[in-house]
Amino acid sequence: MATRNNDETNGYTFQWKIENISHCWLKPFERIESPIFIADTLESTKWSLWLYPLGQTNEKENVSFFLHREDCSGPGVIEINYQLAFLNNDGSFLKEFTIRRRGFERKREWGFREFINRERVFFTEREAFLPEDTLTLQCTLWKKDETCAKPKHSHARTVFTVNRRSFVWKIDAFSTLKPGLKNRLRDGFIDFDLVLNEELGFEKKIIININSFDQRMKYFSFKTSIIDWEGKKENCRINKCFASDLKEGALSPMLLFPDKLMEHSRQYLPNDSLSLDCEYVYSTETNSYEIFGCGIIYPNSIEEVTESKKKHYVAKEKSHITSALIDDLKSMYNDSICNDTELRTSTKTFPAHKGILSARSPVFRRMFTNDMKEKNCGHVDISDLEDDTVHRMLTYVYTDSLEDLQLDSAFKLYAAADKYEILSLKTRCSSFMKENLCPTKACEVLFLADQHQDVDLKCFVQDYILEHDKEVFGSQEWKDFMDTNLKLAANIMYLKVYPE
Repeated sequence: MATRNNDETNGYTFQWKIENISHCWLKPFERIESPIFIADTLESTKWSLWLYPLGQTNEKENVSFFLHREDCSGPGVIEINYQLAFLNNDGSFLKEFTIRRRGFERKREWGFREFINRERVFFTEREAFLPEDTLTLQCTLWKKDETCAKPKHSHARTVFTVNRRSFVWKIDAFSTLKPGLKNRLRDGFIDFDLVLNEELGFEKKIIININSFDQRMKYFSFKTSIIDWEGKKENCRINKCFASDLKEGALSPMLLFPDKLMEHSRQYLPNDSLSLDCEYVYSTETNSYEIFGCGIIYPNSIEEVTESKKKHYVAKEKSHITSALIDDLKSMYNDSICNDTELRTSTKTFPAHKGILSARSPVFRRMFTNDMKEKNCGHVDISDLEDDTVHRMLTYVYTDSLEDLQLDSAFKLYAAADKYEILSLKTRCSSFMKENLCPTKACEVLFLADQHQDVDLKCFVQDYILEHDKEVFGSQEWKDFMDTNLKLAANIMYLKVYPE
């Protein structure tokens, strides 16, 4: 066995977290690829991990997991030992395989088609494998004739973009509902049709037919609950489907049948009205990467990142390195620790810190450093902003995070970010609006982009309207928009007739 200096690293450990994995849109034989990492202790060879959440067979019984060697400048074949593992929240192994002396050619992968049963990961042992819906995978590589005593470490994160919506659907005069007739509700870019289905010889059923006309949607999960006369919710059904299902119309049968509802009408049908609490989650093609920790590592879409450059590519969540600092800053804001100024709306006062506001906003910096009234009076009047918007803005200023953002609150937060030149917040709000754009909100976002001279957002919304012209032009929102914003509406119609 080869000898080595005790201070030398002789292996490489790469840890990869996949967030919101339950909502990924991949089908059997489709994979998630990790960012590429460079094992500089193994002749600077390049590697990535491949995960098939629904496996490489049509049975969908197992998760497949592979180590892939990228096309790189290292030797034509390199012989290594490697270990693939799923980890618990505390870093301990939940499932692990170790392979010794495996030869890897360039652009070749080795691993396990049946790494672990899907039922264990996503259902029976979900709390262990998927805390906060995050799967943690790890790969360790080391030289074939050695023991992996001191590997170099790096970390990466892939985040599946998830959007959540909810609404209460009230169906009046339920007892008069006729078989086959649709009770339709449209929420954004999705149609929900409640139908009483009556087949000869079978019990009546309530079916919800779901249709989407948004091409970006890849995965959809729909949960319905009945709201009883006391306002309590009783879970009825959770339905999951993919893009192809939504185009054809996905059916979501409810577990409570009409006859049983009528038998318990006092509980479920007060005033002959059925109230359904509906929640749905959908994901799109967008996912993002966060890279942090030591070692040499980079995502597929960017140039190589080396340790000496000390660059970090952040996608969504804070890294472990900065979490303590962000928690402390959040505490400073929430607990008003040593605050030296206040932001005042017409109804509420928000304690804050001049230094932090100045670091995040050039507008606040000018207020507190130049000879302006805000420098000495101890407060800033912002009566044009709502309390909720100011709270969200300050939460972002202190923690770089957005709390439960919805489209309506995103509009107001975007305007506030533009006013105070918090450019990163403006960009985040713009991205959120693009991701959650729907036919009924397109006009409002277009007007907002035009008001704030945001060319990028405006062009995006124009393209969206042209792609969804039937849904947008047929909406009441478009008719109102033509009355109030004739020039913008005319420009859209011009682009439809004379595309650039």
